[in-house]
Amino acid sequence: MLRALHLIAALLITALSPAALAQKSSGHMDLDDLSNAYGAQLAAFRVMISKTDVICPQQTGLFRIAPNGLVTDIEALLWLVPELPRSDGKIVKVMDLSPVLAPDDFTYRRRLAMESCRIDVDISEQQKQDGEWIPLLSLERPNAPSSRKNDDPPVMSPTRLEAFDRHMRATAHAGNLLQGRGGTIKSVVGFEGAKDCFDAVATYRIDQLGVTLLFPAGLEGELNRFFIERVDSDADHSTLYLSRGSCRVGFTISASILRDGVWIPLPIAPPRPEPTSLRPHGCGSGPTATNGPRFVRWPPMSASTPPWSSGTSAASRTFSPPLRSSPLTCRT
Repeated sequence: MLRALHLIAALLITALSPAALAQKSSGHMDLDDLSNAYGAQLAAFRVMISKTDVICPQQTGLFRIAPNGLVTDIEALLWLVPELPRSDGKIVKVMDLSPVLAPDDFTYRRRLAMESCRIDVDISEQQKQDGEWIPLLSLERPNAPSSRKNDDPPVMSPTRLEAFDRHMRATAHAGNLLQGRGGTIKSVVGFEGAKDCFDAVATYRIDQLGVTLLFPAGLEGELNRFFIERVDSDADHSTLYLSRGSCRVGFTISASILRDGVWIPLPIAPPRPEPTSLRPHGCGSGPTATNGPRFVRWPPMSASTPPWSSGTSAASRTFSPPLRSSPLTCRT
């Protein structure tokens, strides 16, 4: 009964809030359409925050979504910011990784903070029922069943103990392979009723510009074959939704900065301007036409032409972008 009331409240909030009514997709892509005919590829998606003069945190790590709906976050503790000078000359050294309360029972908040800037990644999960996305309760919410948290840890089997010991010995002779590394932190987030999800892995990068997710794509098997959509719910929040079948996982990005003792939202960067033409400014005909660069396809591609030129092996050529500037005069 209590869970039903939670779901009803969440649906009412979602349906009636002005932000929800204004939600609209600002871009989408189906990674299943990235053909493996071109081999391994990298699908990069970034949510950028507005520029600020304060120093924001930096971190690299990995997100993994499992078919059972569990979301794993592995943070790499790299010494990226040993000393950062502020505008007033003070040195900033500390990055706060302390857990924080989520905004609601359906969200797990992942916060990375420095003294005057913090970036939040809110993780949520939904299941589709009768054509509607229903939010799932986070197992990390304050009022979640406490038996899992308070019980004594289970006794490890001899096989698991051996595996743990082998894991600890693996780095015994790593030496300079570990240069600049301070270890890793692994956490696993679950949601009640999660099922029939998909397998996805991404490297993430959090920095002064925002949050970037990098997915290897075009591989064999079922890894990273999902639909991704970006929804900007308001000026300060942007969500990347990953979905396949009846499962959807959301990563909502927001940032805030400290001004005069008060944390204020840092807006999401304005949307990417729509290109109006492939012809650069200054190209054309008539008395105003000038010489300048033109855009060309490189290399020339057709249905029967591979993305590397003839006479050169695929292994020795890099994949060129589909549009490239050439220092030739404009065609009229």
